[in-house]
Amino acid sequence: MAHDDLRGLSTTAQIGGHPLHPMLIPVPIGLLVATFVCDLVFWGSQDQFWASAAYWALAGAIVSALIAAMAGFMDFFGNSRIRAIKDAWRHMAGNLVAVVLALLSLWMRSRNGLDFILPWGLLISTIIVVLILYTGWKGGELSYRHRVGMLPDDRGH
Repeated sequence: MAHDDLRGLSTTAQIGGHPLHPMLIPVPIGLLVATFVCDLVFWGSQDQFWASAAYWALAGAIVSALIAAMAGFMDFFGNSRIRAIKDAWRHMAGNLVAVVLALLSLWMRSRNGLDFILPWGLLISTIIVVLILYTGWKGGELSYRHRVGMLPDDRGH
């Protein structure tokens, strides 16, 4: 493998050369999965605790996803070479759809309470988990195949 094959693409949102976006995404991912799990437990138990837990996990997921998205947008719009990668577009589009669905679900949960969770809340949280599995895969492609944020080209080892 040639030396230049190991050079990566610089990210815009970084601290000390470390990309911020990968550091921020575990929180919304965990909270979106927690929402799904709480919806499943609510389905099986009908215990309102789980509906409330899902609601607050979803609210936290949205807030933390928006913070992670800011770093992702900075990387995406800050480097034209990243924008040229199809996986970057798919990663961004899928995550935008997931956040819009999460916002819709939170809004509907606040308006309709327990009546919304089954079946619609559970269905939406299932779709969101499937989407983030896909976008996580695409994010991995960006990091490990396209080397976004790895061995940045402005350092050139």
